[in-house]
Amino acid sequence: MEKDCGEDIEKHEDESKNVTVEVKVDNQGDIGVNQQAIDKTNKDATESTRSLVISEDMGSNEYKDELRPTLETVLGSSETQTVVTGTVKKVKNKNATSKTKDVGNITFREKIANLHEKTKNLRDKLGLQKDLLQNHATAVFDSPVTCQANDILAEHTMKLLQALKTDNLENSASTSAATQSAVNIAEKPQTSKTQRKRLSRRQLQDQVEGLQELVNQLTIKNPQLKECIQILAQTNPKLQQVKIFDENVSIKACGSTVRVNNNVQPLPWLKQRKESEISNASSNTSQKDLIYGSQRANQKPTPSKHKNKTAKDSKIKESELELLRKYLNMIVSEYMGPEQKEKAEKLEFKGNFEDLEIYAQKLVEAGIGRIVEEEIRINRRNNRQSFITMSTDREGAERDGIVLLPVARRYAFEGDIVRAFVMNRGASVTSTASAVANATNNTEAGKTELAESTITGGSNNFCNADEDITESPDSDDGDDLDVSTAVVPDNCPKSFVISIVKQTTLREVVGSISFKNSTKLNDEVSYYKLKPYDMRVPMVYIPVLTCVSHITTENKADICGLLYLAQIVETDTNGHCIGKLIQPVGKVGNMEAELKAILLHNGLRNIKPFEERFNKLYAQTDPPIRPSELHNREDWRRKCIFTIDPLTARDLDDAVSVESLGDDLYEIGVHISDVAHYLEEDSELDNIVKERATSIYLVNEVIHMLPKTLCFKCSLLPGEDKLAFSVFWQLNKSGDIIGQPRFSRTVINSCVQLAYEHAQKVIDNPNEEFGVDDFPIICNGFTAADICPRIKILNTVAEALRKKRFEGGALAINNPKIRFQLDPKTGEPLSYELESRLEANFLIEEFMLLANQSVARFIYDQFPDISILRNHGPPLSKSMKNLREKLTNLGMDFDCSSSKTVYASMQKLCSEAKDPRAMEACLSTLLTKPMARAKYFCSEGKSEEADLWHYALSIPIYTHFTSPIRRYPDILVHRVLAAALDYCPPPKRSPDELHMLAKICNDQKYNAKNAGDESINLFFKRYIREKQSITVHAVVTEIFQHLLNVVTIETGHTIAINYKMQKVLVDTTNVPAYVLIAERNSKSPPLKLQMFSTVEVKLVIWEEKICGFFVSPDPKQRQLNSIEWSKKKQQPSGSTNNSITESSGGRKNRRSGAETQTQTQQSTTAGSTKSKKNN
Repeated sequence: MEKDCGEDIEKHEDESKNVTVEVKVDNQGDIGVNQQAIDKTNKDATESTRSLVISEDMGSNEYKDELRPTLETVLGSSETQTVVTGTVKKVKNKNATSKTKDVGNITFREKIANLHEKTKNLRDKLGLQKDLLQNHATAVFDSPVTCQANDILAEHTMKLLQALKTDNLENSASTSAATQSAVNIAEKPQTSKTQRKRLSRRQLQDQVEGLQELVNQLTIKNPQLKECIQILAQTNPKLQQVKIFDENVSIKACGSTVRVNNNVQPLPWLKQRKESEISNASSNTSQKDLIYGSQRANQKPTPSKHKNKTAKDSKIKESELELLRKYLNMIVSEYMGPEQKEKAEKLEFKGNFEDLEIYAQKLVEAGIGRIVEEEIRINRRNNRQSFITMSTDREGAERDGIVLLPVARRYAFEGDIVRAFVMNRGASVTSTASAVANATNNTEAGKTELAESTITGGSNNFCNADEDITESPDSDDGDDLDVSTAVVPDNCPKSFVISIVKQTTLREVVGSISFKNSTKLNDEVSYYKLKPYDMRVPMVYIPVLTCVSHITTENKADICGLLYLAQIVETDTNGHCIGKLIQPVGKVGNMEAELKAILLHNGLRNIKPFEERFNKLYAQTDPPIRPSELHNREDWRRKCIFTIDPLTARDLDDAVSVESLGDDLYEIGVHISDVAHYLEEDSELDNIVKERATSIYLVNEVIHMLPKTLCFKCSLLPGEDKLAFSVFWQLNKSGDIIGQPRFSRTVINSCVQLAYEHAQKVIDNPNEEFGVDDFPIICNGFTAADICPRIKILNTVAEALRKKRFEGGALAINNPKIRFQLDPKTGEPLSYELESRLEANFLIEEFMLLANQSVARFIYDQFPDISILRNHGPPLSKSMKNLREKLTNLGMDFDCSSSKTVYASMQKLCSEAKDPRAMEACLSTLLTKPMARAKYFCSEGKSEEADLWHYALSIPIYTHFTSPIRRYPDILVHRVLAAALDYCPPPKRSPDELHMLAKICNDQKYNAKNAGDESINLFFKRYIREKQSITVHAVVTEIFQHLLNVVTIETGHTIAINYKMQKVLVDTTNVPAYVLIAERNSKSPPLKLQMFSTVEVKLVIWEEKICGFFVSPDPKQRQLNSIEWSKKKQQPSGSTNNSITESSGGRKNRRSGAETQTQTQQSTTAGSTKSKKNN
């Protein structure tokens, strides 16, 4: 019997070894379990066996020899001798009766059976753990860093399982010992059982909480391990009622940071986060999985969390779906009207997002509208509002479809091609906008209700920096954009997007991001917020794990934030844009970084410096022109030709000449640099230049379209032979053109480089005699006596041409432009001033316009299919009529039937106004909005007058010819003109290629203009920030329920004044006719503000935006405010960040004369644009 027991023990030990070895091999091959855990398992099993052998009553000495081989196998030879000897001695001291032997043998068999059962359970548990670890090992096999992190966690898990196994074995041994005779227990109570100290309830609770915190820390970076522990806890009877994870336990960050490989694939049982069914706006799936697979895999929630998350996402999706249903049913109901209520109810949308195609087909069958696939545009000032392009005819009956909710456009982006349903024209859109706004406010929790009172404002403190005066700039859904304040076209048919057919090629945005704080979205993944520059794009969320390579010790603590170029890769179920960082731009507030961000924001990403080899190509001076090279060129080097440009101009691409032909007849010539002679068509450099398309004029620099050496070579500098393309007319002083213009390639040598100020001095003083000291150096043997008469003749003819042009219907809308004086060391703005428009400016402008018009007609007649022309369409008639109605309500006559009547009405209103400058500033702003944008186009297929007409200039045909150094279309025109004069074959590019080039030129010109305007605004904001505030005169242009717009008379900036932010009280009872502003507790009557009212406005910088505040209308209060602001100015500099102080608002920098004289100040033009109106 004893032999059988020994064999059973040996068999149990072998099985235990086999199980241990299996776990060892599996864990070493898959996740590398720590060897110490395996050794501890063997040791514990051996100790358990030893205790069991010792505790048995072996009887007499006769079993010594039989048990020795078995014990040697289990314990080893040396330990066997000790155990056997000790056991025999113990047996001799006991009462070895047969009854006692029988009891001992029965107890031993029960123990062996119990041990087998426990071993089987342990093997089952280890098998389950093995399967889970094998699956996990598959997921992280290619990630050594993740393996190392999981090894530590797995080791701890195995220790917990081993401890559980040891406790079971100890409990079995204790049970066996308890069944021994009462005599043994009485004799040696200390050796039969381990005495344990009783713990208080508080101590037990502390231990439980400590274990919970430990388990939470171990599983915080491994949700899979967390799930496995929960499964094992449920299978353990002792832990079924124990809460393993306490969500209220504070989780502290681990000491070390574990970087997760982005290439790790999710576990087999982990569902990947699906793309939003609300939006089809997603990037390539493989790219998304590569970027976002790791954090989704490594942040899988527990079953309970997953259930809550699913319910939360479902609720969000349901909320978005309900909002879409309300919107669709609303627009259908409005279209049908009350008389077709039953039909509208039958067409009610109750489906899901997948059912939109079927629903749209149903609406088509009902005759409500049609399905189209067109480009979508987003409102720059209200990203809730978008338009479906239906027609390029601005005055046609076809109007663009309008979508009033982001979810209704399926979160499409600007430029996406969408499949959309567009209703037939019928229902009014205004009521829909109001209803949608109400629906949005009702469905989104946490919105503050608007006060019922019409009195707003009245803030006790004036714009303190520590006071929350605006809504959070991090508003995810554009909640700060009020639909009611947006101008909603009432003639646009309502629409909704079914799906996104084609996304824009690059969904790239520029914005500011801070790595200091992160936030979590629906799936509990951490994100950093990137605030885009473009208001059409909502907040972009960048996953924290994808930013690891971008985070450094320095920028981690940067509060102000960093500028980054990012790409949007998908939109989640709540419309959140998820993106990735592409490249850093710089720090927020850094001048160079801010300017670079402006270029990127405006699509000028590929504007890079030219390679040095291109500069070297044109660096050498041209050899003298030989007589043989004059075969196809007229020699004008001995004629009096000169340039008139801004004072700091370096790119001189035009010059003028005038020669008397007698009898009040003059030959006037315009000479343009022949850039096309050096830039060969379809060459490597030409293909680079065509993509740049234009020079970019920022406040502090010029980014040239051509290499600098080529610009210098082509520039018409005085005293140098230059190749040119010239246009000649015969005119009299009345501006009458005799005969046809003449075109020729020429060689010229300018005699002097004049500035507008030099020419203006001659115009203002026609009878004064000027000497050498009044002009720059004059070359080629000419003197001031030769230059001055020519300037006077040119000005006389230009005035006559200008008068005829406006009599013919030309329209001029002059918005003020400012230029800055910059600190030569820091580049910061010191002061600013308005760009003046003098007669000398108009002189050059008129002849440039005449040259462009003449060349356009000539090349179109010769090459009607490959000419590059420029068209300016009429303004929107609906908007012009609305403006006329507003002015009529104010008692003003305004005729908008043609460009001529518009300009005449402007002139009349300005002359009759009390403040002509305010009237002109307001009208110019209001008229700019409905105006079309002038565009280049290829003349193929364009034969109608409307296709060629230029509205603003009121001429039948127009192009750009006079600035080839800074505009690529001018070079294209030069090549066609040369072919028309038989100097060379026609250009090789086909009409299709020219159509494409025209589009590139249009886009680049528009982007460059926006970049230039934004750079001016950037420097203006930095000027205001330096001064802390400036006070300017402004005129009211538009009045809405929550804000009004003013335009500053001096600088032309449009400023939105929010009523809630004002210190004064604002009464909006009579909006949109007028508002009343008054000081709190003031006895003075309120100030009435309506369109064209002038008001003083204080400009400050808040959240990187220019904000306007009404200056108090009460003179006494203004005096008190002035005293208060003066006190704030005297505070220490450390407190200036929390207060706004008053500045003089003057444009000139008030410095000492000596300091001003010693510093050379830079001009805004930097290389300087010409002040010429080339339209």
